[in-house]
Amino acid sequence: MSVTQTLGLALGVVLSVFGIIAILAGLLLVNSWWPGVGLYPIGFGILLLLGGIFLIYSSQQKQQSQGASQALEESKGTVAMPQTGAPTRVVTPVSIGTKTALAFLEAPNGKLIVSSITQQFYRQDFQSLVSPSVLDTISQSKPQFTIYFRNGKFFIEDSMSTNGTLLNGRQIRGMGMQQLNDGDVISPAGVINLTFRSGS
Repeated sequence: MSVTQTLGLALGVVLSVFGIIAILAGLLLVNSWWPGVGLYPIGFGILLLLGGIFLIYSSQQKQQSQGASQALEESKGTVAMPQTGAPTRVVTPVSIGTKTALAFLEAPNGKLIVSSITQQFYRQDFQSLVSPSVLDTISQSKPQFTIYFRNGKFFIEDSMSTNGTLLNGRQIRGMGMQQLNDGDVISPAGVINLTFRSGS
C-alpha cells in the first residue's frame, strides 16, 4: 500500500470516528433540554461519517486495482510457472511475423497459431481450413474452444459450443479443462482434425 493510500485510509477512519461521536452528541442534545440544537451535530456527524467511509472505500479500491495491475504485468512476462516439487516444462516461443507462437494447431491445409496463455478460437479462425458448408457446424456466437497455458502445461476447454469439441475422438463439452499433449488431435464440432504441436 502506498503512502497516499495509507494516509487516505487513516483519514477515513478518523473522520468516521468523529462523525459517530458528533452523531451521538447530537442525539444526547435532542433528548435533553436543547433538542433544536442537537440536529446540527447530527447532520455534521453524518457528513463526516459519509466522508470517512468514502475515503476508506477509495483507498481499498486503489489497493485492489494496483494489485490486479501487478498480477497482470507478472502474467504477461510469465510463460512457464514452476510447481513445487514438479519439473517445469519450458516452452520456447517461436516468432512468426508479428506473433509469438507458444504452440500450433496443424490442419491438412494450414495451421493456426496459439500465441497467448489464454486463447479463444472462433468460427472465423477456421475459415481458411474448411469449406463454408462445414464451417456452419462450428459455433459462431461464442468461442468453439479455449486453449490455456498454465504452469508449463497446455489445456483445452470446450466453450459449451453447439456441437462440442472432440479431443482424440472423445467429446469434452461440459467436462472442463483437459490437458493437451503434443500430438493430440482436436476436432471442433467433429468436422476437422487439428493436431496440437507445442513450441517446445
